[in-house]
Amino acid sequence: MNFLENIRLALSSIKASKMRTFLTMLGIIIGIAAVVTISAIGNGGKYQIQKSLEQFGTNRLMVYMNWNDQKSFSSRDYLTDRDVEAIRNIKGIEAISPIYEDYSSLRILDKTIDVILIGSNSETDVINNVEMISGRFISQQDVDNHNYSIVISQKEAKELFGQQDVLGEKVTMNSYVGPVDFTIVGVYHHEDSPFGGNVNGGRGQIYVPIKTIMRLYNQTTYYGINLKIEDRNEMDAIGQQVLALLNRLHNSQDKYMTFNLEEAMETVNGVISTITMVLAMIAGIALLVGGIGIMNIMLVTVTERIREIGVKKAIGAKRQVILLQFLTESALISLVGGIVGIVLGFAFASLASALLKMPPQISIAEVLLAAGLAIFVGILFGVYPASRASKLDPIEALRYE
Repeated sequence: MNFLENIRLALSSIKASKMRTFLTMLGIIIGIAAVVTISAIGNGGKYQIQKSLEQFGTNRLMVYMNWNDQKSFSSRDYLTDRDVEAIRNIKGIEAISPIYEDYSSLRILDKTIDVILIGSNSETDVINNVEMISGRFISQQDVDNHNYSIVISQKEAKELFGQQDVLGEKVTMNSYVGPVDFTIVGVYHHEDSPFGGNVNGGRGQIYVPIKTIMRLYNQTTYYGINLKIEDRNEMDAIGQQVLALLNRLHNSQDKYMTFNLEEAMETVNGVISTITMVLAMIAGIALLVGGIGIMNIMLVTVTERIREIGVKKAIGAKRQVILLQFLTESALISLVGGIVGIVLGFAFASLASALLKMPPQISIAEVLLAAGLAIFVGILFGVYPASRASKLDPIEALRYE
């Protein structure tokens, strides 16, 4: 008996008991659907993290005050322009920009939007990977002269003016000293957060000269410094040099910390992988239940077809032929359940991803692996019933009523 004949017989058996076969497949369907859904969402999360990493820059290093030790802070511990210039001299730093951010709002006529002010120098766009659409970014002259220049995204431009061509337009910004008029000198490309949702409460980021914003908010020091490193492999070494320099300049110890975005993303990736693995193991329980269901139904099938087995053995069918016939049937049941599970998995993953605002990510290799897993479960749990069928004595089988 060839393989195609085994397939034909298996399909005939499945069609003869459709409802029973469907109930048998249910565990496999649920298990495979869960595995596919979990894999697609987990991979989608990793993809979005990688996309976010590329958006913010893989060579970005942040130096900031150790807020865990803020009770021991004194005024001399806050970062200043002297620190920025000293750090700039460290070899391997491509760009440097002090950090000062605050919340505000922009107003034009009767329209008002909430924003995050990013204090900027002429290197902030390099560090933040700002892509200009029109105009220019904040210049060093803007910083030195405390100019009231502002760079907004096309999103804010359309919200305030209904168009993207807004160079030279005036906007009013609320500040510590009251409303102040700024002139738009550039428009940059805004890209939604890879994770969707209202990041920062839906506030967009706008860039203004750092000296201007600090004067308006009555500030003279910084709480952090952004760096772009030329060689990402030197990130840790340069970070240690920066910390040593700051400790020396401020005659302090452990008052400052570094933050490497890439390391943080790797940590998050590890957490997602662990969660995915745990959920996949839970989904494996459904596969186990499905496998047991296949074994039970195949045992019932063997019992129902004892006389058929006896006839086949009486006319010369060998033990391995009977074994392969029932293994093919159990594997086919499991494979069909696996295919249905894969389709449902894609549907569930697409639905979940739409809610989470990220595309599902699953490769052909993972789909084939899911199908292979279904076949493996079918064969594994079909071995015992198939073996039992192949060992039946033909004389006893023919006598069975």
